[in-house]
Amino acid sequence: MGEAREKIAELYYRSGSVQFGFFRLSAHLDNPDLPLSPYYLHYPKPGEDGSELLPELYSLVGQEFYDICESQSPPIRPMRIAGVPKGAMPLADAHARLYENYPKNLLVFIKEQASDRTVFLGPYGEYSEGEELVIDEDHTSGGRNKKLIRAVSLLGGLLVFNMLTVVDRQQGGVENMAQEGVRLLSIFTMDELLRIGADTGFATQHQVDEALEYRALNQY
Repeated sequence: MGEAREKIAELYYRSGSVQFGFFRLSAHLDNPDLPLSPYYLHYPKPGEDGSELLPELYSLVGQEFYDICESQSPPIRPMRIAGVPKGAMPLADAHARLYENYPKNLLVFIKEQASDRTVFLGPYGEYSEGEELVIDEDHTSGGRNKKLIRAVSLLGGLLVFNMLTVVDRQQGGVENMAQEGVRLLSIFTMDELLRIGADTGFATQHQVDEALEYRALNQY
């Protein structure tokens, strides 16, 4: 594992972006009978413990997203970049900054959450019909929000062939997006991030085992 990925994993644990307990996820909106997740991935809000580490984390993730794009054959060089609101918007900004057409290459979506559904509005910003948009995300379970935001992007005349995520929870997101004709690329799988936590002492083996079992039994 490269030095940058090791640092990203460390910052995830030090910032409290990985938590263990019992949590509801976005996947529960479509699958309310799913058991609660024994782990939760979420960046701290401004002012909360660990939030002071986020600027460094975002910068490293943006660079890693760029490197992933450049490592593909052929390289992914999108005209436009957007983050799934709101958690991934700083990641998309850090990613978009690495291209010469920043900030014009950065598009914005707005998410409105009702009790029983999620609605994405946009994209807002400067773009032309037929341009390729890469969508950045922080964490992916089954790809529910990615399908929704892609549908809105297509209605706006953009093309979406590739998406990036920091953590693939390995619960069906890659396969579900492939059925949509989209390649989902990640910095980590959940298994990798958990094992790093166990190896570095940020997580107990019991916590990791519970999370691995939950992931294996609950696919979306």
